[in-house]
Amino acid sequence: MKKNAKAPWHGCPVRYAAGIFGDKWSFVLLRDVLLHGKRYYGEFQASEEGIATNVLASRLQKLEETGMLSRHIDQKKKSKVCYLPTAKARALLPAFLGMMVWSTEYDDHTDAPQSFAKAFREDPKETIAWYEAEIDRVNSTVYAQDD
Repeated sequence: MKKNAKAPWHGCPVRYAAGIFGDKWSFVLLRDVLLHGKRYYGEFQASEEGIATNVLASRLQKLEETGMLSRHIDQKKKSKVCYLPTAKARALLPAFLGMMVWSTEYDDHTDAPQSFAKAFREDPKETIAWYEAEIDRVNSTVYAQDD
């Protein structure tokens, strides 16, 4: 008897998203890149969640392969690599910020300030624009973009 073939991880929007960042470590790395301004391996390693080095390397590679991060040699120190969020990753900002607002309502121990949730509810476009500007600012400090 023939076993059922596994469904491809595209077609269904939820399945596609889960295939890219459905595991906790990929999700946390995207948070760190999009919201916390982290760009270097050591910065990711220092996150309070305590990701193992082999898992970190694997997830960075996966996020690069799926077009969420682009890998660059640091222009200031050639022995370092930096990871920049792509347009595909940046398109997640509204969803990430929405989840943060959701957390302020349901997580009794959330670190997100209530002022953030209020600002996002009142003007989500402005909040997203602020994070976009922060991403650009951080990127400009770690990597001189190609013309």
